[in-house]
Amino acid sequence: MRRAKNIFKRKDGRWEGRYADGIKENGRKKYASVYAKSYSKCLEKLDNARNNENISSKPITVSRLYNEWLESRRKNIKQSTFVNYQVLYQNHISSFFGSMRAEEVSVFEVNRWINSLLENGNKKSGEGLSSKSVQAILIIFKSIYDYGEKVYSIKNPTKNVALPKLDQTEITVFSTEEISMIKDKLFCDEPKRLGIVLCLFTGMRIGEICALKWEDIDFETLSVHVSKTLQRIKNTDADFPKTVLIIDAPKSEKSNREMPIPTFMISKLNELKEYADKDNFFLTNSTVPLEPRSYSILYSSYLKELNIEYKSFHVLRHTFATECIRYGVDVKSVSELLGHSSVKITLERYVHSDIETKRRQLEKLYENL
Repeated sequence: MRRAKNIFKRKDGRWEGRYADGIKENGRKKYASVYAKSYSKCLEKLDNARNNENISSKPITVSRLYNEWLESRRKNIKQSTFVNYQVLYQNHISSFFGSMRAEEVSVFEVNRWINSLLENGNKKSGEGLSSKSVQAILIIFKSIYDYGEKVYSIKNPTKNVALPKLDQTEITVFSTEEISMIKDKLFCDEPKRLGIVLCLFTGMRIGEICALKWEDIDFETLSVHVSKTLQRIKNTDADFPKTVLIIDAPKSEKSNREMPIPTFMISKLNELKEYADKDNFFLTNSTVPLEPRSYSILYSSYLKELNIEYKSFHVLRHTFATECIRYGVDVKSVSELLGHSSVKITLERYVHSDIETKRRQLEKLYENL
């Protein structure tokens, strides 16, 4: 009789059958064994194990599949991303699918779940989540099942499920008059106020300016090096404290970037540098950083002082990008300055003609008709 692969006779007289049983943290398969006194019984046990009948050794439920998927990704993602996956799973996936057998989840149930997220997925308000939020949740769910399909040959119910179409929202920016007011009134010796101007003229994110140290400002090349971001994330390792402050890599690989110092700011930054230690954070001039939430509150108070209607901190970044495009900076340079992962993001978000631009272009046509 022809022997099956991965079955062999041990020195103690028993037969041992080995089979793939999951994946290690390093991405390699891990193996388990079944044992029997006869070859035929060992083959039967091995077939049962491979067919998922040995329940104790397989991630049968969606919850177990998720845990194994998350662990397999731990070493390849940022800490904040890891925590974000945990939070999104617990808040929006676990209650729907966690206890279900992974192979029993249907396309119909996935679509019904997506609709429920869009209609009333916000647990606090009972309102629907935005298309962007639902996309992020579904991408995680798809990734979990891609893992299950690859490692355990589980049928993937998310394969033909389309991501919700993103809502087209108009980008808010500061007006020319508001830009001038911010530049004129906040350009001073106080780093916290000066930081607002720096963000307006470089497009830095709030976490990036909060993580900026004096050593990141190079006065030889007259550039600012963005290599980290500061953020407060949920503490999933303990009940207390509920959140922890971390300094992590920026949003994407291309977010690690060099940006020219705005020319009109060079002298002022040089003056302040004389009283700063290179290891100090720029905004506080100390070894203790200013948290993004606290800086956002300060920013709001500055707008109130200037009698400017409140717009989120991120509008500083939108304004920078929009002004770059308006004044003819090429899209690739704008994309690199913003640290976008692709030029496509910049094109879709910022490259559009306002009515005045269209009017000017059409005037050229009218002149020749």
